[in-house]
Amino acid sequence: MPVHALPDGATMSYADAGVGAPLLLVHGWAANGGFFQDLSVRLAANHRVLTLTLRGHPGSTPGAAPLTIETLADDIAHFVSALDLKSITALGWSMGAMALWAAAPKLGARLAGVIVEDMAPRLTNDDVWSEGLSGGYGTADVAITLEEIRADWPAYVARFAPRMFAPGIRDSRPELISWARAEMSRADPEVMASYWASMARQDFRAALARIETPMLVIHGRDSQVYPDGATAFVARTAPRGQRTLISGAGHVPHLEAPEEFLTEIETFVRTERRIELRSGGAGP
Repeated sequence: MPVHALPDGATMSYADAGVGAPLLLVHGWAANGGFFQDLSVRLAANHRVLTLTLRGHPGSTPGAAPLTIETLADDIAHFVSALDLKSITALGWSMGAMALWAAAPKLGARLAGVIVEDMAPRLTNDDVWSEGLSGGYGTADVAITLEEIRADWPAYVARFAPRMFAPGIRDSRPELISWARAEMSRADPEVMASYWASMARQDFRAALARIETPMLVIHGRDSQVYPDGATAFVARTAPRGQRTLISGAGHVPHLEAPEEFLTEIETFVRTERRIELRSGGAGP
């Protein structure tokens, strides 16, 4: 697997498969590029697919820079520039979407489309924002989460990983939940605590209105992590946003409903590609 060297000494592993206009896949918190393995294989039949493993996650090193959403945005921009990628459609799952929102101004015209997989613009809830993490998760809960992560990471993952999936998936595909739990357990708890703290500080509600890039927001109807209103807000606020809901899926629709998820991506990419060509953008 190739490795991309970042300016502070960190290394970011990635997979590169297929040919055509690039699709960039950015995973969520405590995951890795392997969570996109099946999706990337199928997408590579029609696209060049680049799948990142973000710094500090299993397979990539943390480096010296702060482990924050802002650093991840810089990493993505550095990677895209170094490979001279153009007309990119970038998919961000969960935390990956936050990293892409932060990276969007840095990517500029290189970014042709954004796909958001089940993410809110703000994690914490308060008196005026109730579309963050489910269960009324507030600012006061952040310190508790960080303590739990650091105290017993395997136990935290054992609680968190099943919640990523819809109840029906937990019943019908227990092997998928076991696999996700094992993969997430490989992550370093101190690194994950740093990223969680950074995510909890983010608020992209205003920034979304400045992202002019076409944006597809995919929400699992049975998500136990974010409420319906979170992704509805993203699609409504982004100037060129649209949303689709996948029944029977939770926070990980690309694993829970792979056929429908793939269809949504391919339809979005084809549509935006036709629009780009009609407007005099990059050639095929």
